[in-house]
Amino acid sequence: MIHETVDGEEEARVMRSRRIARSDNHLPFMPFGLVPLVGLGLLFLIALGPFAFGVQGATKRAVTEALAANGVDWAETSVSGQSVTITGDAPSGAEAHKARLIAKRAASGTPFGLARPATRVTVPQGPYGSQLKPDETEAATPPPVTPLQGVTDIAVAAPSWTFTLTHGILTLNGTMPDQETKDAVVRHAFNKIYPPRITGVNDYLDIAGLEAPEGYVQVAMRGVNTIAQCDTGQAGFERGRFNLRCELPDTEADAVRREAVASMPLGTVGRIDILPHDAVISCEAELTDLLKDARIEFDSSSAVIDASSNALLDAVAAAVKTCPGTLRIEGHTDSTGPEDENEVLSRNRALAVRNALVAREVDPERLIAEGYGASRPVAGNTTPEGRARNRRIEIRVVRASE
Repeated sequence: MIHETVDGEEEARVMRSRRIARSDNHLPFMPFGLVPLVGLGLLFLIALGPFAFGVQGATKRAVTEALAANGVDWAETSVSGQSVTITGDAPSGAEAHKARLIAKRAASGTPFGLARPATRVTVPQGPYGSQLKPDETEAATPPPVTPLQGVTDIAVAAPSWTFTLTHGILTLNGTMPDQETKDAVVRHAFNKIYPPRITGVNDYLDIAGLEAPEGYVQVAMRGVNTIAQCDTGQAGFERGRFNLRCELPDTEADAVRREAVASMPLGTVGRIDILPHDAVISCEAELTDLLKDARIEFDSSSAVIDASSNALLDAVAAAVKTCPGTLRIEGHTDSTGPEDENEVLSRNRALAVRNALVAREVDPERLIAEGYGASRPVAGNTTPEGRARNRRIEIRVVRASE
């Protein structure tokens, strides 16, 4: 009996040792029923990344197109999450505020509720002071925007679009209310193909899923019809305004202008710039001649225009008033000094000339200013004469393809 009891105790001890060993060699208990849920969660996170980037891309495109359609050609757009940032050389605080308002309106129609993105407009150092922070832009002087007439809900009812013609390709960007409207517009655009002016059509139009407002199709057709007559250009419809920039032969300019400014079935006529070839060539030739033999003089290493240049500025202003469309005032320097300082100096000098022309009653909306530093020399920088030629101001008509 004693022997049997010892064997029983020994057997029990062995069994306990085996259970401990098994317990040491196996993973702890896991609720394996949760594995599918974890997998689905990982798939969702993986899929969310590309979708979020798609939303950012749509927001950037909407804001960029809205700025272009409103003539804000100095701004560049970047998007990160729900933050839309607009940077560039704003001609004034009011123009910076205008860009911010346009960006907020455009972003409010994009997915995921970007109704009030953290939009910031940055104005570099220069005649208009330092950067405008978000709160400061709210208090800036409101831009001179003419209210829409009889179309208070146009931003919702009439999606915006931009049709661009450059290098023979007609590109359709923006949004159409419904599939039927899009099909009609795209078909009409393809019917306009006639080389060498138009050799192809790129269709990047989206659909808003709305009922097309009365007159919308006719306005879109006007955009196709007018831009198809240009060598280069852009037609746009944004917040109820039809805008057109067009460069074409002189003999066709009047007909296109009449069609562009005709009574609108929906919205209003906005900015119409018709650039006849002969007028553009004549304008640039006159300005080149004026600035070839005489220079706009500045105080040394500054953007202050010397009083000796007043007579030349009077002549330049008179010539600019006869030019078509928008003009770009370009500032250039020699290669002396740091590159970044040259760029700032050239930009500030271009802005100073712009201000001087505006003071001589040139429409400020027709003038933009750019600084190129020493990146576009017309002579060598190894001699005093060459450096003097490189320190210059040039004025050019802005073409739609630039």
